[in-house]
Amino acid sequence: MWGDEPQLKVVRERMKLLLDIHHDELAPVLRQAASGDLVMSQGAPADSLMLLTKGKVAIQIRLTEPEPHTLAVIEAEELLGEMGLFGSGQHSADVRVVEGPAELVEVSVDNFLKTLLFDIDLAMEMLALVSQRCMRSNEVIGLLLDGIAAGERGDTDQLRRLESEIKPLNYCLSKAMDRLLVIGHGRSSPPPGSAGC
Repeated sequence: MWGDEPQLKVVRERMKLLLDIHHDELAPVLRQAASGDLVMSQGAPADSLMLLTKGKVAIQIRLTEPEPHTLAVIEAEELLGEMGLFGSGQHSADVRVVEGPAELVEVSVDNFLKTLLFDIDLAMEMLALVSQRCMRSNEVIGLLLDGIAAGERGDTDQLRRLESEIKPLNYCLSKAMDRLLVIGHGRSSPPPGSAGC
């Protein structure tokens, strides 16, 4: 889901170039984090942007379940915090180190936005990246809603087709698909009073 967007390579390279050219204005801070450390917290103000340069981190969301849902595990050379930069001003997910030590280059959002004025192409690529991630999330939500509807109908053929699209995306979605398959196999007709989306 994350990490395969066409704009990502361009954003990575331009971000590194921006860090080199505008080092003093950006005032980047090198951070180290051990396995298990939380480097961004869901709901916290999105006051910084990070470039992961070493290690692996998990993007996790906490909703109503006690355990977080892992949306993606990403490796070095990944940009973190860009969704909050252009969105609500809050981090929409936790970012936790799963393979450390991790190294991150942190830049304040204020410094980044001021410097971004010098590289409008990077700004456009970042907006395209955020847009692509939002569109991909919408697509995944649609697939899951289709899976729920197929499960309610007991349509195991449709569930199997959806399984081939959903399971490769990530571990959390793979678990959700497994649950939908159980629902689909255990039900031959929709429960009374249920309606589709």
